[in-house]
Amino acid sequence: MSLLSAVRRDSPLTLAREVLWRAKKRWRQQRLQQKLEAVECPVTYQPVGYYEPRLDLLASDHKETVLRYADAICAGKFPGFAYGPVSLGFPPRWGFDFISGGTWPLEAGVTAVRNDGTDVKVPWELARLQFLPSLGKAWRLTGEKRYRDAGIHLLNDWMENNPVGIGVNWTGAMEAALRSISICLFLELLAPFPLDELAWTSGVSKCLWQHLLFIEAHNEFSHLIRSNHYLSNIVGLFYLAAYLRGPRMERRQQKYQRLVEDEILRQVYNDGGDYEASTGYHVFCLELYTSALLLMRSMSRKPAASFIFRLQLMYRFLAALADARGNIPNLGDCDDGRVELVADDMMQMLETSDDRRHAFAVSGLLGIGEALFGESYGGRATEICWHGQIVDSSKSHSSRPAKQHSLVFPRSGVAVARNNDLEIVFAAMPNGIRGRGSHTHNDKLSFTMKVGAEEIFTDPGTGCYTRNAELRNYFRSTAAHNTIKVDGKEQNRLAPTPKALFQLGDDAHMSQIEVEEKGGALSLRCSHDGYGRIGVTHTRTLTLTGKDTVFLEDVLTGVSAHTFEAFFHLPSRHVVAIEQAHGKEISCQVRGQRSVNMICRAPIELQVACVPGKISRAYGAVQEATTIVVTGSFESSVELFSRISCEG
Repeated sequence: MSLLSAVRRDSPLTLAREVLWRAKKRWRQQRLQQKLEAVECPVTYQPVGYYEPRLDLLASDHKETVLRYADAICAGKFPGFAYGPVSLGFPPRWGFDFISGGTWPLEAGVTAVRNDGTDVKVPWELARLQFLPSLGKAWRLTGEKRYRDAGIHLLNDWMENNPVGIGVNWTGAMEAALRSISICLFLELLAPFPLDELAWTSGVSKCLWQHLLFIEAHNEFSHLIRSNHYLSNIVGLFYLAAYLRGPRMERRQQKYQRLVEDEILRQVYNDGGDYEASTGYHVFCLELYTSALLLMRSMSRKPAASFIFRLQLMYRFLAALADARGNIPNLGDCDDGRVELVADDMMQMLETSDDRRHAFAVSGLLGIGEALFGESYGGRATEICWHGQIVDSSKSHSSRPAKQHSLVFPRSGVAVARNNDLEIVFAAMPNGIRGRGSHTHNDKLSFTMKVGAEEIFTDPGTGCYTRNAELRNYFRSTAAHNTIKVDGKEQNRLAPTPKALFQLGDDAHMSQIEVEEKGGALSLRCSHDGYGRIGVTHTRTLTLTGKDTVFLEDVLTGVSAHTFEAFFHLPSRHVVAIEQAHGKEISCQVRGQRSVNMICRAPIELQVACVPGKISRAYGAVQEATTIVVTGSFESSVELFSRISCEG
């Protein structure tokens, strides 16, 4: 973020501090090469006891998933994003985007984002080396040396072909931090080391030391804006300070633990939601904080009580969003980023069907939360057996009571309402990072809807980042969400250039979600002023009844003449039959496993049509789908009533 763009947002004192910080950062980067060229490495790697596996208690399906994933890696097939296992060779080309065929040169100062159809996240994801701990786990599960040897060979090849500061995989401190975590955990699984590997471990220790110096010199801290990037930096540095023994490491441990504990209070609201307005980044940041906590526990370091409580709230937020299968809706951006792959992640990466792939399978993560906090989140707790802790893994989301209830997270701007088989997630999130919105979508007053296990109305997801600017902006747009667009305007203005794919105007401000229970019905109400620049306010009331029926009341209040479009996005393979296409009452039927009838009424002429849509269940996967669009024109104000009822 430029200082010029921050002038209107931040105080002169904050801007002055930012100028000083950036000058200090440049000075550190200038001194980095001198430090890297030091002959002696002052640190050595030493395990800390992060893993205390109880392998006899791991479920058979967990073992099978780890071994399937490890076997794919040994065969040179690297699972990642939505692409399934892709044959990249063994070892792979570390700077290669296998989708576009583009390659980043092995030189200093390369441009990561080139706006030429390549996606830097492909080589970045590979170079995070998150397959290494999975290979280490496969070795611990079976004792088969081929898994151990494969991991060592891949790590050696990466170190040889990616010298510090050279190439695309050194273009950001976040990537170096996540890679550091992977290497530290891999070595922990391999330990203890035989005498003939001591020279090798010394070489890896030097590599990790270089990572530490690089991250400190390129730390993505800012007085203006901090995100998951900076959080990744300090968690990675905490890992390196913990695993590397040498001068000033204890001081670094204390420093980076304190920074992680402080950052959760800054980046996570007091109701448990991450402040980037994205469920994908909530999961990623939750994993970062959890990983840091597990490391503290393994070292007998006492975490701050405020850190523990805020992390517990993050798990409660996640559990509230999770459905009976342990999946959460995709609100805001998601790039499928992870810290340490759990069995759910590996299983999804091995999946080759777009219809079955779901980047938000969090049952295993919820199980870890259950073990840490002794609360029931409906997860599968087998994953925690790697850490020597056992909890009851028989709990599931299906044990939830069927009665009507709601959970509202007022600061995060999310409400969850359930009534028998009907489940609604209502999105009224403020623009992320205090209005900066880098991972925010135009999803104000949007909702997702499920009946039992079947999704009826969906959030379309993310699709991609830099590979296709037009597609990225489609998935961020108002029209891509189950909400209303007025006069063809966006709720928040999108930046017009491909170089601004992580910028969003701060136009739409939300009221708090109001909840009312009356006569067996449950209502949620909220409004936003994103169309204030054209004189219109949008208020939506969403009501659940006891008969698997949802009522929407959309009130558009303004002056002069306007047009609107109301969007309803369906998952793939749903079929729509339009029954009444024109008039003050229109109707259609959505046919899936369960049929859904929708009737819309207004005091004006309405039209309904089906148009092609797109959804993305995981980063990189885009499926064709169907969108229902209801349109109309009005003078000053209008009320649109929609009744959505399920058959059977």
